Amino acid sequence: MTVTAILGGAPEECKQELYCAIAISKLLGRKLKGILPMPDPANAAVYFVGGEVMMAGPASMEALREAQEESRKTIEGVFEKTTREAGTWLDSEFAFKTGPVNDINTACTLMADSTVFPKGAAKSAHNLNPAFEHLLMEARMPVVLAPAEGNIHGPALIAWDGTPRSMRAIKAHLPIISALGHAVIAYNPKKTEASSTIAEEASPDALAAWLNEARVEAKVETFNGKVSEGLLQLAQKHNAGLIVMGVYGHSRIGQMLFGGTSKAMLNSDAAPALALAH
Repeated sequence: MTVTAILGGAPEECKQELYCAIAISKLLGRKLKGILPMPDPANAAVYFVGGEVMMAGPASMEALREAQEESRKTIEGVFEKTTREAGTWLDSEFAFKTGPVNDINTACTLMADSTVFPKGAAKSAHNLNPAFEHLLMEARMPVVLAPAEGNIHGPALIAWDGTPRSMRAIKAHLPIISALGHAVIAYNPKKTEASSTIAEEASPDALAAWLNEARVEAKVETFNGKVSEGLLQLAQKHNAGLIVMGVYGHSRIGQMLFGGTSKAMLNSDAAPALALAH
């Protein structure tokens, strides 16, 4: 079992992501694996009918290979330096893989204890955004978005609305929540989707009792108003280094559409690490 970091983007961003992944590896006592996925140049080249374009094809593939190799060297260098500085306790491995990127990421994260992306991957302009959205929304694998400062600490702030989506996020990230040892359950009574007929079973108090049985010290805090603002305010109040939440949205003609709260949290520079599930 491993903590997997999906790498890409600027070196400084990779470093911050690795700080978060290393912190999770330490919490869980797991090996850290850095994955740098890229498309196969042979399959990425586009050919059109026409002699000139066909002649340019091999040159284009070679240029892409050279660009990928340069990127690999840079990111692998950041990985080796950052993991080495973490200490001899850390067992780590770097892997560069080419091929269908979504298939690579899904295969590499199936048995991972945690999968980490850089915070910028949530933004559409980032080169890892398609991989992030596919893994979260299509493959429905839980992921962690690293915070800007790169570290992770307790308590975990849990966004609770009494829905299966929220519970999936909690169960998916329970190893991290348990390792942190304590949690704050953030609950907005006016925003809950839970039916009144199951309110008792899906109440925040019921969740607190469930977490206590899992040996997580948990307490409930209610808030009003806009959910994203309430979550960020509670995270700041409790110095929470992790927000656990279920995201909602869907795919329309290949375009990922997130709900308002999900989008606000994903795009917030003030948010700590985000542990997500769809």
